[in-house]
Amino acid sequence: MPELDITRLIDGLDNTTLIVIVAVSIGLFAFVLFFLLRNLFVHRDTPVADFDARSVRRQKTVFDQEPARDGMGRLNQGFDRLILESGMNITPLAGVLMLLAWGILVGGIVLLIWDNMLAALICTVLGMVAMLFILSWIRRHRMNRIREEVPYAADLLARGVRAGESLDQAIAMVGNETTGPLGGEFKRCSQQLDMGRSMTTVMRSFTSRVRMIETRVLASTLIVHRQAGGNLPLALERMAQTIRDRANYRRQMRASTGAARISAIIIASIAPIVFLLLFLWQPEHFNELINDSLGRTLLLAAIVLEVIGIYWVVRLLRNE
Repeated sequence: MPELDITRLIDGLDNTTLIVIVAVSIGLFAFVLFFLLRNLFVHRDTPVADFDARSVRRQKTVFDQEPARDGMGRLNQGFDRLILESGMNITPLAGVLMLLAWGILVGGIVLLIWDNMLAALICTVLGMVAMLFILSWIRRHRMNRIREEVPYAADLLARGVRAGESLDQAIAMVGNETTGPLGGEFKRCSQQLDMGRSMTTVMRSFTSRVRMIETRVLASTLIVHRQAGGNLPLALERMAQTIRDRANYRRQMRASTGAARISAIIIASIAPIVFLLLFLWQPEHFNELINDSLGRTLLLAAIVLEVIGIYWVVRLLRNE
């Protein structure tokens, strides 16, 4: 590994370039830090109603609008949903700035260590992609927690209605009794019902924020009961048992495909890791591969086959 020589790197830059780089870096990180601190700490204890009033335009443009037809619009909507469904209480703009800051940080560290601009650019992109994977994992973890809490919430609703409370009061009780992310969603539903919105509108908004089969079934049950009546506690208890059976099946499916998934992850990660190590520690071999026409063809074919193989394995292991 090349030795870290910051003095030689700085001496290779003129004063104007160095001042511009430092000024832009400080300004960008200060801007990102301001947005993150404001979103993460200032509004952390804000009531749900105030949060809805503050973000009504953001939710309308993300959750209530029609799906975009063009590729860029779908990409923007997908990123906005990723940020909002992760439950981090930050705006999509703050999420973009967080991606840029993380990518620049990783790329700057690589530039200082290896003094290679191409490696720094590649690591900047990889750092941003890694942050996207982290956000996706956070969203998936939150959705899994909500999925596990749905049967418990249905049982609480059934007990509350059987005890003589109205459906609106039972929803408020679930919001107060549930400590996970589903409790916050029910609190928001309770606030919307208190503001005079209909059960149909509130439940449709709820299913647009939490997109999964379990929440759609729960929302449909509550909407049908509000419109047509019926034995709601019995319907909720049967629905909770069905959701538990579905969760047990999903766990059995993941257990039976665990070895195959781990093998696929290991096989898929070997090639990128070897390529990255070859690029960082033996750049002469990488340059020889890139400069040769046959090497570029083989590299492109390897990338295409790697992507096709990963997609095929993911399709085989899907349980939905």
